[in-house]
Amino acid sequence: MTSETTVSTQDVSKYRQSIVDAGRALVQARVLSPSLHGNMSARLPGTETILLTSGSSLAEMHPDDLALLDLDGRVIEGQINPVTHEIVHMHTAVYRKRADVGAVIHTHSPYSTSFAVANRPLEVFSEALARFGIDEPIPVAAYAPRGSRESVSNIVDVIGPKTRAVLLQNHGILTFAEDIATARTLVLVMEEAAQLAINATILGGATVIPEELLHYTQQRARDFAAQGVVSAAPSD
Repeated sequence: MTSETTVSTQDVSKYRQSIVDAGRALVQARVLSPSLHGNMSARLPGTETILLTSGSSLAEMHPDDLALLDLDGRVIEGQINPVTHEIVHMHTAVYRKRADVGAVIHTHSPYSTSFAVANRPLEVFSEALARFGIDEPIPVAAYAPRGSRESVSNIVDVIGPKTRAVLLQNHGILTFAEDIATARTLVLVMEEAAQLAINATILGGATVIPEELLHYTQQRARDFAAQGVVSAAPSD
């Protein structure tokens, strides 16, 4: 396993399991489409390789089912089915664009995907989005056939230095973060925000958090995180 020389076998096993656990958590949270479709990947630290799920259902993953690929999309270990093979470069392009990204998740989460189908960026409608580091609308990548060169280019074109997610027009969503657990939580936060925004239309429309309050919200989150856990003072 020359591609994994900087990562121990034990650590690779942990990464495999973390991807499976993240998939199961999304299934249990009921934020996926009825087919439970999705694909997930994680970069092995210190390498130019990723572990990628193979199969359309996130409910049926096993750690040994994940394939190892390089960032050119070549399979190094394992195998991927035709459906997954189509989207390999949707993942690798994100890693190439952003060296800070350690994991990528793609789903068809219904409420978030509704914004993608409507070709509408998902603005910062909820405090959860703001506290999760999103301070600009989640952009829409223009539609092109699944996995095509054009679709990958459209994704790369809308990813900026702070972008943490992309809506895929007429398709689904991508989230990406430093690790698989954070990328998973982004799916949850996006889906909650999208659902709230759609529900709010019944009451006259969703409101966006003002920019100055958005930054204030994020600073409070950072300040309290820096304090760490607060415990009761010891009794005399």
